[in-house]
Amino acid sequence: MNNRSGGIGILGLAGLVAVFLILRKFVPALAKLFLILGGVAAIGVVALVVLVLFFAFRKPKKTPEQQKSEVAASTLQKGRTQLMDIRRLAMKIKHPEIRKVSESICSIIDKILRTLKEQPGDVPRVGRFFYYYLPTLQSILTKYTRLESTGIPAEDTAEKTLSCLKDMESAMEKQYLNLFEDDKLDLSVEMAVMTQICKRDGLLADDYQIPEALEVPSAQTLDQNRKPHSDETFELTEEDFNFIEDLGEEEHGITLTL
Repeated sequence: MNNRSGGIGILGLAGLVAVFLILRKFVPALAKLFLILGGVAAIGVVALVVLVLFFAFRKPKKTPEQQKSEVAASTLQKGRTQLMDIRRLAMKIKHPEIRKVSESICSIIDKILRTLKEQPGDVPRVGRFFYYYLPTLQSILTKYTRLESTGIPAEDTAEKTLSCLKDMESAMEKQYLNLFEDDKLDLSVEMAVMTQICKRDGLLADDYQIPEALEVPSAQTLDQNRKPHSDETFELTEEDFNFIEDLGEEEHGITLTL
């Protein structure tokens, strides 16, 4: 079928050339016009082919929602990778209490990542969780396991590490609970509105008092409660910062850099 179509095309082209030569010999003016029209037709065909190829291979422009979705997916994947690295570090720790707290933190982080996967719209408002908390935790465990692997007793370092990790455990638990604040607020508003509508439609007594828990929050309260919680989740104390800096100092002949 393709060979037949190709043969017809070649015959048609040969026919056009023959017509042009005949006109050129007997009617030069008409041959010139024929040549101009043929050039215009050729240019039109080439332009049409270029347009078809352009639209066929052009990538569709992504919508803002698609771009946000891709960024959220990439951020979550990065978080998963960091969690795997932190788990591996936790498994290397010999100190039983520090290893137990580290594994507990990993479990909480896993719950956070699973929740964010179900509601990726919350990823942007917990950016510090991905770009500060996870790398900092990974850095602390890396330095501690490096010190621990030397076999040099460092009870003071172990106590400070354990205290810092317990603070981070509480912070990660709070970060996880904060992910549901909007859901609780929305539920409270919906229940309060439904109660008011039932009261207006005569389904509830006029003197029915809406429970305090169901009262519709004010606009100011809504704005305050809907502020990102990432900035409130975990702040290292001055003692913690001094401890992290101590890990970077030279101790027992070992130099670590933050």
